[in-house]
Amino acid sequence: MKYASLMTLLGLSIVFAIACSSETEIVEVVKEVEVVKEVEVEKIVTDEVKVEVPVVEYVELVPEEGPKREIVFGGLNWNSALIQNAVARYIIEEGYGHETSQIEGATVPLFQGLRKGDIDITMEIWLPNQNDAWSEGIKAGEVIPVGKSLEDNWQSTFLIPAYVQEEYPELDSVEDLKEEKYKAIFAEPDSNGKAVLYGCMSGWGCRGVQTGNDSGDGQIVNMGLSDHIEFRDPGTAGALAAAIEGAFTKKDPILFYYWGPTALMSDLGYAEGKIVDLEQPAPSECKDNDPVHGCAFPAAEIMIAMNTELIDDAPYLIPFFQKWDWSAKNQLLAEGNYAEIADDYGSAEEAFEATAISYLKESDNWHSWVPEEILANITVALERE
Repeated sequence: MKYASLMTLLGLSIVFAIACSSETEIVEVVKEVEVVKEVEVEKIVTDEVKVEVPVVEYVELVPEEGPKREIVFGGLNWNSALIQNAVARYIIEEGYGHETSQIEGATVPLFQGLRKGDIDITMEIWLPNQNDAWSEGIKAGEVIPVGKSLEDNWQSTFLIPAYVQEEYPELDSVEDLKEEKYKAIFAEPDSNGKAVLYGCMSGWGCRGVQTGNDSGDGQIVNMGLSDHIEFRDPGTAGALAAAIEGAFTKKDPILFYYWGPTALMSDLGYAEGKIVDLEQPAPSECKDNDPVHGCAFPAAEIMIAMNTELIDDAPYLIPFFQKWDWSAKNQLLAEGNYAEIADDYGSAEEAFEATAISYLKESDNWHSWVPEEILANITVALERE
């Protein structure tokens, strides 16, 4: 152990790589942090993670006494992000002494807010969905990855119920949707004979992957499906889930986008093979493994991102997010708990906060994410709940 003495300037050097191309580009952001009291300093170097964020060096600090600025979270409009927000916000408020808030919205505008500094923390940056914006933000020195968010994640644009495939056993590929007899299965009265695809919502990164963005024409065009599929924007994640649940309840055909692990996919039996992912070109067949060029989504890498201005204002939050470990088990249990209690509260934010408190009371996994002094603060707060 080493100790930092009064008014010692510590160089906080964060080195990371951009996971958006086949060549790793190293960018360095250097910030100086003034420590106004003697603190124990522990230097930690993390192992490489899949998205090629190979090295992060930091010093572990506890916050100084006195006023602290508000920390603003990006309130992404789906449950896993909002549950993680609620857990992180409670820890930061009760443990580190910051007030917190969140700005709600969709992926694209909230990431713009993160780059500009209107938002300090976003708990879920989905790659490859946000490859271009993520790369630009890192190169500009506006954002940094500070931890790994969800794990074991997948997503697909072309899912169908297994009961549909049981009736049409030769329907197993997106290429089959070009045949009249198969696309007719998913056609609706107003789709002119095209198969209706319930896809990703406007404002989400996955939408550009499906219908095109600055990097490419999108999966539908590049898989040659433009004349065979009519894309439908469900509007919200809740509406998409309702359309899927409704179809499964009635045993109706449906072609849809979704991701997991989520409570919905678990309830509908994804792990038991009750949902079929139609065969698509492998990610390796696309430039830079980017599905916008006409292949399947690769396994999702989901990062926690910080605006670089927060490095000066709250450097002690970097080791907290580095140690963040939100497993699929945590997520599914928390989503299930939220679903049970959501109607008991006056607002969704109150219900998410209650879900977070329940998790923090019932689990000790998070104890290793924070120093002992911070853990003690949170424990006292939880005893009052």
